Amino acid sequence: MRLITSLGALAAVSVLSACGGGSPGTAPSATATLQASSTTIDAGGSVTLTWSSTNATSCTASGGWSGTLAASGSRSTGALGANTTFSLTCTGTGGTSHPAAVTITVNALPTATLSANPTIVAVGGTSTLTWSSAHATACTAAGGWSGALAASGS
Repeated sequence: MRLITSLGALAAVSVLSACGGGSPGTAPSATATLQASSTTIDAGGSVTLTWSSTNATSCTASGGWSGTLAASGSRSTGALGANTTFSLTCTGTGGTSHPAAVTITVNALPTATLSANPTIVAVGGTSTLTWSSAHATACTAAGGWSGALAASGS
């Protein structure tokens, strides 16, 4: 009876040791992670993209960047002028990862316009200045006039 119990235990150990959690010869799937140093910037700014992967030997960039990349690393985007999405997929012996992506939102720079009416004024005469702005909450006058102003007015 002891011999049968020992053989049963030996068989159980053999079966358990054969279970590797997957099919023989199947490589684990690749994964990709992509992060940005900031996801909102002002126009003309840049961010640093940092990526990593598991079970991958190389990665492919698409969207706002392109090319073949190492399995991990970082890179500057360079100056951005519009919202941009950067995507990354990584490949290994187990296949290609699901895409990882990050979108950088670019805030437009403020602009202002100023006009004078009339544009030619005799000594002692007056002219009306009119201004407007986009992507601004206030304006500041300088030169022959000064002070804080509303974002538009006259």
